[in-house]
Amino acid sequence: METNLKQFALGARINSNPHAVVSSLPTLADVRAYEEKDARVAAAIESGYPRFVEHVYVRELKAFYLERAGIKAVESALVKASRTVDLLAELIGSSFCSMEVEPELLLVWLTSETHVNAFKKYIQHTGCGISSRQAEDLLHQHIQHSEVYEEALYDGDAQAVIKDQLSFQTGADAENILICASGMNAFYAAFKSIQTYQKKRGRNRWLQLGWLYVDSGSILSKYLGEGETLETCHNVTDIDTVIAQIRECGSELAAVVVECPSNPLIKSCDLATIATAVKEQGGILLVDPTIASVYAIDVLPHSDIVVTSVTKYAAHSADVMAGAIVLNAKSPHFKGLRTGVHTWCIPHYERDLARLASNLPTALEALALMQSNAQRLIAFFKKHPAIKEVHCAEGSNYQALAKLTDTSVPLFSIVLRGSMERFYDTVTVLKGPSFGADSTLLCPFMYLAHYDLVTNKAGREKLRTAGIEPDLIRIAVGTEPYVALEAVFTAALEASIA
Repeated sequence: METNLKQFALGARINSNPHAVVSSLPTLADVRAYEEKDARVAAAIESGYPRFVEHVYVRELKAFYLERAGIKAVESALVKASRTVDLLAELIGSSFCSMEVEPELLLVWLTSETHVNAFKKYIQHTGCGISSRQAEDLLHQHIQHSEVYEEALYDGDAQAVIKDQLSFQTGADAENILICASGMNAFYAAFKSIQTYQKKRGRNRWLQLGWLYVDSGSILSKYLGEGETLETCHNVTDIDTVIAQIRECGSELAAVVVECPSNPLIKSCDLATIATAVKEQGGILLVDPTIASVYAIDVLPHSDIVVTSVTKYAAHSADVMAGAIVLNAKSPHFKGLRTGVHTWCIPHYERDLARLASNLPTALEALALMQSNAQRLIAFFKKHPAIKEVHCAEGSNYQALAKLTDTSVPLFSIVLRGSMERFYDTVTVLKGPSFGADSTLLCPFMYLAHYDLVTNKAGREKLRTAGIEPDLIRIAVGTEPYVALEAVFTAALEASIA
């Protein structure tokens, strides 16, 4: 059986699909070079996580439109027309320009260097960019590409199939589920909906529980408005402190935002107790269960609104981006949030929906294999002398949400006693971001998510204060034969302490 348990060249994709969302960073030196914008690495990576890597097809299409219009831009992007883009224009000001190049598709660009970073980060954080499949189809339409990549696509109403499966897994009616262009757009749409609704009610205090994914945290820290504040409670398992902080917000509480389990420490909070406290104060509880997936845990009964990336687990081929918003119809805030999420959600491209739907029939089978492999690997790592710590989903808080007992989340983090760099460079799996894929994936998570923090003493201390070891390795377990996986990690662990 052929697997992806091998060393990949720099920039190699997780599979042969040109729309793959994971590309290889085989050595820690490559990771550093990627973060430091080294031209060698940038040239090698033609596809990857779309909010971080501009796909080669998107670059080609953008260049086509710029040349056709005779535009010389300092920075540019292709985005779907939406209220999100209107806010981007307000953020940038007079140097922001836009032009509709196709129905509902905008070419946006800057005429000044002043706001380049804010421009790029806003598009990254909100997930409003064009997909590589849409870019490919348009390149073909404009006779820039002679053909379109052939792949398995669902032949039917893909959106209905996706909503039906998410409805079955979450218990929500399909009409209360929105499919978004990406998980990050789902989060942003939920954030803006809550913000608009709670501002009208005079509520301006936001509470973040645990260490959120980089873009989720950035949205909360950057895009709150005048008079709004953000507080953080890092230890999600310290329920007394969490509840006290929620109650202290009182009638000013807008929302509590939590990933359950959290990333990268895979900690689960006492969601039922937190939900009760939030409801007592009139706040909204926004929960992101992506780490375990809606297939594995049930969080909607405790949440007002759920956001999740379905790039993971559902799209286990790792070559399509998608997100979802699930509204709890029993929430007292349901009607107030429903209009907002429709306003801010960016619809998914049809061909991407068809690709996602083609993955769904085998999603549960793939997840079961991942869970089984993870359970055995976690036990293996916990006993290995080269391992200092293993962070995984366990304990009563997680079990209270799990649909099946005695299962493990196929994502966990390890801290080594020896050299992280030797381990990383030696291990023969694909090394890059994402998880919930058929192939095992490994990444030095904090280096890719918070390189600015891991590269200086103060930043590393900040991470440790939050309970995070800067050099932890995150492992997303795939569907490969377990014996082969253990052999691969044994060799890398031995290298780490050699």
